[in-house]
Amino acid sequence: MAPSFIESGCTTRVEYDKWIASGATSASGGGVKIRGMSVSGNVIPAVMLAQVTGCGDMEMMNIMEGQHMTEEMLKLNPWHQMPNMKDGDVEVAESGAIIRYIANKYAPQAYGDGDPAKMAIIDWALEWANTNFSKNFSTLWYPATGFGAAPPDQAEANKKSTENLNLFAGKFLCGPGKFIGGYDTPSIADYVCATRFHMVSHPTVKAVCGGFEPPARIKVYVLDFLSQCKAKSFLEQHDGFLASKMPK
Repeated sequence: MAPSFIESGCTTRVEYDKWIASGATSASGGGVKIRGMSVSGNVIPAVMLAQVTGCGDMEMMNIMEGQHMTEEMLKLNPWHQMPNMKDGDVEVAESGAIIRYIANKYAPQAYGDGDPAKMAIIDWALEWANTNFSKNFSTLWYPATGFGAAPPDQAEANKKSTENLNLFAGKFLCGPGKFIGGYDTPSIADYVCATRFHMVSHPTVKAVCGGFEPPARIKVYVLDFLSQCKAKSFLEQHDGFLASKMPK
């Protein structure tokens, strides 16, 4: 039996009808398995979208214990990275490919609903996050977690991150809606960007990285996203991990 509107986690009747039409049959625990770790910025967005649509969830693949190096995982992704995804006979890796697949199959409204112009804006923001902003992200989140060294000049790195985030806000968050491209509801680009902005907004990042805080407009954007995302509780695992890294 299909889940009710309330159980689905959808925010509008139109969204719910599209979700049902896509073949969703349960509000959680669907067939999509996203393998990875709950602290990864590459894993979190796709898992949250899968939880919201009800198509699936995360399956733990602890790379600290070498679980990504098994014969099965290397057959799926010979570059032994996370996440990877399985949905029936479909197996794919790379975070961008995974979140696009989930949206195309289970939540087309989160990927421009087939409108090439909207999809292009979404793709632009996604590519920005995975290329341009990744340089800033690496100077903030990795030192805070201990997974990477601090940059030679943290103050300069913080300045560059702030400048880049302001450019993002000026280009993508210019209304009339609250989300990327001026849309009224979150797209897969918002799942990726807002999640990563949330990650570098953590108090541990501020404490470790010379007092870094995202611009006010970015903070508002993150709050807008979290207020609409039914799977925001998944971030609690990441936040708890970062809290454990707070300097004594």
